[in-house]
Amino acid sequence: MAQLVRGLATAALLSAAQASWAADQDAQVQKAMDRGRQLFLYDRAAWITSDDLVARLPQTRQPEIGGWVVTPWALGLHVDYFGKGNAADQVIYAADVNGGTVANAAVYPATSEPKLSELALRMAQALRAAWSEMGRHSDWGPCANARFNTIVLPPENDGSIPVYFLTPQTDASTFPFGGHYEVDITAAGGVASTRAFTRSCITMTKPPKSGKAEPAALFLTHILDPHPTEIHVFEQFYIGIPIFVGTGPKSVWKVEGGTIEDVSAMMKK
Repeated sequence: MAQLVRGLATAALLSAAQASWAADQDAQVQKAMDRGRQLFLYDRAAWITSDDLVARLPQTRQPEIGGWVVTPWALGLHVDYFGKGNAADQVIYAADVNGGTVANAAVYPATSEPKLSELALRMAQALRAAWSEMGRHSDWGPCANARFNTIVLPPENDGSIPVYFLTPQTDASTFPFGGHYEVDITAAGGVASTRAFTRSCITMTKPPKSGKAEPAALFLTHILDPHPTEIHVFEQFYIGIPIFVGTGPKSVWKVEGGTIEDVSAMMKK
């Protein structure tokens, strides 16, 4: 009887541990989906406004730009491009983005540049702190002959600010899955955590259309996490076709349209 009781207790503990692990993985997958969608929207707002900035801001002033941050706006997102050095808290160009449309764009004279909002200033300061941290990682660099794209997200519940350094896409048919990094900055301005999303440069090429038909999907492996990350979600938005991600001998996930779905059982059929 004692052995039976111990066996039942052990089984109950194992079952509870498995349930806890499954719940934690579900939470991590949901976070990757939410963060990947957010990265895409913030990145799109930045490149849409950068085109508008180049058209509006005289070339002689464009070297004044020290960076940009994207913050929430009632109807979408707001983008501020700020200065350098002593002007690092001043707005040179700003615009709102609703979907794929730029609105309320403004270029400010050097003599009357407004200050960044409190939120935007915190995010700009986090970006500078993250750049300093990146400088300490000699083996971290973009997987392309181009500068990093940066995405700063609003503060988390604990006050930390996620900052992403992403290898830019330099060709219409190739998509970088390597050379992406995250540096989280604490509310006090220190470094909370860092991570690289791959150990090497990985570039996926989207096959050309066959007639009018899009290629069916792309497949890649990822060994640093038990599930796809926000980077897979982010890149899939730009690729436009599903991505299948293998994270182990028996684990395959489908990434499409901001969602991550475990299709391991389906792939065995």
